[in-house]
Amino acid sequence: MKRILLTAFAAATVTVASAQNSAVNSAILNHKNGVLDKAQADIDKAITHKKTQDKAKTWFYRGVIYQDMIGNPIYGKMANDQTLDIVLESFDKTLAIDGKSGEFGKLVPERKQMLYGQVLNQAVEFHNNQEWDQAIQKYKLASEIEPTDTTAVLYAAYAATAKQDYPQAISFYDNLIQIGHKTEDVYKNKVQLQQATEASDEAVMSTLSAALKEHPNSVFLMQEELKYYLKNDRADEAMTKLENAIKADPKNASLHAVLGNLQERKNNLEGATASYKKAIEIDPNNFDAYYNLGVLEYNKGSDINNKAAKMDYATYQKRGKALEAQAKKHYEASLPYFEKALEVQPNDQGTISTLVKVHTRLGNKAQADKYSKHLNQ
Repeated sequence: MKRILLTAFAAATVTVASAQNSAVNSAILNHKNGVLDKAQADIDKAITHKKTQDKAKTWFYRGVIYQDMIGNPIYGKMANDQTLDIVLESFDKTLAIDGKSGEFGKLVPERKQMLYGQVLNQAVEFHNNQEWDQAIQKYKLASEIEPTDTTAVLYAAYAATAKQDYPQAISFYDNLIQIGHKTEDVYKNKVQLQQATEASDEAVMSTLSAALKEHPNSVFLMQEELKYYLKNDRADEAMTKLENAIKADPKNASLHAVLGNLQERKNNLEGATASYKKAIEIDPNNFDAYYNLGVLEYNKGSDINNKAAKMDYATYQKRGKALEAQAKKHYEASLPYFEKALEVQPNDQGTISTLVKVHTRLGNKAQADKYSKHLNQ
C-alpha cells in the first residue's frame, strides 16, 4: 500500500511540475508567435508558482516578454511606467539565479544593452519636450542599467540644470567624476553651478584644485582659482604658485597669460604687458594674451579721456586736446591686438563688440559699421 501511495504522489508531482513548466513553455511559444498578451499571462503565472519561480529561465523570459512590449505597435499600450522596472528586475533576478556564465545569465548583457537604448530614447523624448522630471527619472534608470556609461548621467546633469535644480545637477557631475568622466567641461559646469548656488569658497576651490590636477593648462580653471585666491587675500600664494608652475613648464603660454592677468589685477601693468607678450612669443595664437594686451591699451586711453572730461573749461582749453591725442594713440595701439584676437577666434562676440567701440572712438565709422554688421549676424 505504501508503495502505491508513493507512486501516486510522484505522478501527481510530475503532473504539477509539468503543468508549470508548460506555462513557461507556452509563454515562450506565444512570445515567439508574437502573441505577447498571452505570453505575459503565462509568464506571470509561472513566476508565482513555487515550482518555477526560482528558475532562471522563468525570469529571463519574463524580462524578454515585458521588454518586447515596449514600443510594440500592438501591445505597446500594455506597457506602463512599471514595465521598465519589471524588465530590469527580471534580468537582475536571472543573473542572481544563473550567474553570468549560466545558460540564461549569459544572454542578459545583450538584452540589458537593448534595454539601455530603450530607456535612453524615452529619456531623450521627455528631454526634448522639456519634461525634466520624467527625463531625469529615465536617465537615472538608464544609468542603473549601464552604471559605467556616462551618456545618461551627463544628460541628466543637463536636464537638472535646465530645471534649475542645481544641487541635483552638481550631484550628477560628481557621479561623472566618480566614474572617470573628468573632462574640463564637467569641472567647469560644476564650478559654475556651485557659484550659482553660492557654495562656500572652500568647496569651489576644492573643485578647482581637483580640476587643475586633471587639466593643468586650462586658462578658465586657472583664472577662476585666481579669483578665489584674490578674494580671500591670498594673492601672494597665487603668484608663488604661478611662478613655480612657470619654472616647471616655462614654455606654457597659458601660464604666462594667467600670470599677466594676476599682475594686471595687482596693478603691475608693465609686468602684465611683458607676461602677455611672452605668451604670444611662445604661442602666436594665444587669444587671451592678444585680447588682454588690447584691453590694457584701450583702458589707458579711456583713463586719459576721463581726465580730460573732468577738466574745467579753461584747463581743457589748455591741455584737453593734447590729452585726447594721447588717448587716441592708445586706442590705435589697441587695434592690432584686438584684430589679431579676432583672427584667432573669428566669431568671438566680445572682441567684435570691442572693435566697434574702438573704431567709434577713433571716428572710423565705416569700420565700426562693418564690425557692427558682423556682430548682428
